[in-house]
Amino acid sequence: MPPLRPFVPRPRAILRLGGWLLLAAGAVWLTVAAGFATQAWWRLPDLSAWHTIGLTHEFRADQPDAPASFDAYLAREALLFDEVDRRIYRDPQAAGRDPYGRYTPGSPGARLALDPAGNRSAVLPAAAPQGAVLLVHGLSDAPYMMRSIGEALRERGLTVVTLRLPGHGTVPGALTGVDREDWSAAVALAARHAAGLAGDGRPFYIAGYSTGAALAVLHALRAIDDPTLAMPTRLFLFAPAIGISSAAAIARVAADLAVVPGLEKARWLDVLPEYDPYKYNSFPVNAARQIWGLTRELDRRLRAAQAAGTLARLPRITAFQSMVDATVRAADLGSRLFGRLPAAGHELVVFDVNRRDFLSGLIAPEPMRAFLAMTAAPALPFRLSVVGNRIPESAEVVERIREPGQAGAAVVDLGLRWPAGVVSLGHLALTLPMDDPIYGLTPAPRPGERAFTLGGSAPSGEGGSLLMPLGDLARLRSNPFFPVIVERLQSALRADLARPGPGGARP
Repeated sequence: MPPLRPFVPRPRAILRLGGWLLLAAGAVWLTVAAGFATQAWWRLPDLSAWHTIGLTHEFRADQPDAPASFDAYLAREALLFDEVDRRIYRDPQAAGRDPYGRYTPGSPGARLALDPAGNRSAVLPAAAPQGAVLLVHGLSDAPYMMRSIGEALRERGLTVVTLRLPGHGTVPGALTGVDREDWSAAVALAARHAAGLAGDGRPFYIAGYSTGAALAVLHALRAIDDPTLAMPTRLFLFAPAIGISSAAAIARVAADLAVVPGLEKARWLDVLPEYDPYKYNSFPVNAARQIWGLTRELDRRLRAAQAAGTLARLPRITAFQSMVDATVRAADLGSRLFGRLPAAGHELVVFDVNRRDFLSGLIAPEPMRAFLAMTAAPALPFRLSVVGNRIPESAEVVERIREPGQAGAAVVDLGLRWPAGVVSLGHLALTLPMDDPIYGLTPAPRPGERAFTLGGSAPSGEGGSLLMPLGDLARLRSNPFFPVIVERLQSALRADLARPGPGGARP
């Protein structure tokens, strides 16, 4: 019997196998994309002008004439809103007709959307400035969502700089062409401006919500290696988008078919009525694609900084997170961010679910597991505060604080209670108080203005009776424990003003 010779594949066979694999991968891609585009064509309603127009004055970081200062950014933004007014509100063919629609001229939603205080960038000086803060909102919403955070800090002497991220505050179609580098470049411009307003030796903060929080951390990581970027004294993070579902990346293949005539809807995950003056209800594929890419870049930079031993140069971080969050993965905040940070005065504040006895059997298992994992963890290098029921028999709320390195928790009375009918906070609820005139659960309309509220009691009915899912309307939009946030903001500022040395010094 002749000896066995090892099998050596021929080059031609390897090329043939590679060709078949590429063909199979292409077939899978085409099947997924075609299936997504087909269901979008069948499921989604017709697109409106605010889904399809391209705005020529939006900020793009890669344009030769891109603004190089925040003042230039504000000037470009003024041209942008003039363009929206001309091409949507003053064009009878493009303007909406829904009496409460955001893009219907003269409607309550349009009146609020056109108010410069809600959707535009701004600089709000303090009466006696002691520093400055940059506010960065989340994906698909607007500067209004950070309004109350800014007011709390402005009352304590900080000049407030609010940034409208590119693609936001105008029309949802603007998110189909935006890139996350546009967001990062805008944050860098605004941060430099805010740091200059703070002045040498005074605190400069960045407060970010959701996507804005991820951008704030990314900016600080970049500032470690780039001294031309303004390094904040502290970061305040609200429901930070540290991790999101990988399904956001899968949807990107469908958008490739959107260039085919008749398949433009493939650019969209949702096309819904636009009535919210400060948040898009329609959501394009590109928005999911950009936030997924942002979280991946942030994770890579955090891992690299951890390996290089430079995370100690990050500013102090105070983060606020709901135990239940349908938008971002709350567990990633602990594992991907706080779990990597060295002991340096960081704090994580978690708002628990309502654990009243009569609700305990209805709580979803994931929040229960997250709560048990957090409370049973050994001594932590950061301060952990959990806001929740004093005892299961009561709606009274307390704060359980575990200091760094301690296993036990101190209980602090808050004088707060769970409102009737509220089972949890959530992604949309953290940054606005209960009496917010638009989103508050108990709204207090502005004097002399027609009431327009979106945060009160949700309508009841059968599924499918409204164009909007009933579950979306039931999401809490304001925070019954907002005083906890105000206390943290103001105590941090007091500590920084009392600390010797430059408030904005690089760590």
